Amino acid sequence: MESHRALVPALRKAGPLATVDYALAFAVLATAGWLLFTAEKGTHASFRFGLIAIGGAAFCLVVNGVMLVRGRDRRPMFRSADAQFLTTLRQGALRIWLFGLLLAAIGSGVVLLVPNSHPLRPQVSGTTMAVAIAAAAVAVVASGVSALVVRRAVPKPPG
Repeated sequence: MESHRALVPALRKAGPLATVDYALAFAVLATAGWLLFTAEKGTHASFRFGLIAIGGAAFCLVVNGVMLVRGRDRRPMFRSADAQFLTTLRQGALRIWLFGLLLAAIGSGVVLLVPNSHPLRPQVSGTTMAVAIAAAAVAVVASGVSALVVRRAVPKPPG
């Protein structure tokens, strides 16, 4: 049963988007984990660090989903708390997306540049790199969509 007394009525239907965020985050984490554990023995350790950074970008996607649901379920309390909550929601959505973007860029850069730089170590295939970068891109795009939804739906608090 939905209440008409939600603080942010525009987020009433944010549940399905949050569910998509969680599902995509799980898919990205599963992909990164799969690449992490199936990497050839002796692969440069930085490849694993790059995959961990991409997993961090997926975690940012989870946080954006939580922010969507929390913004949807919040009920009005009193003005100063509501204004602070709206400010935190708006700024937090943008900041967590930017942090996820940074993590994905670092992870993708490390995956692309470092693992094949040492000629005596096993080389990472182009397909593996493409899958890792696609996973990072999925996390960043989905997190950006969630941040955009939050920023458009949540009104600016009164000045």
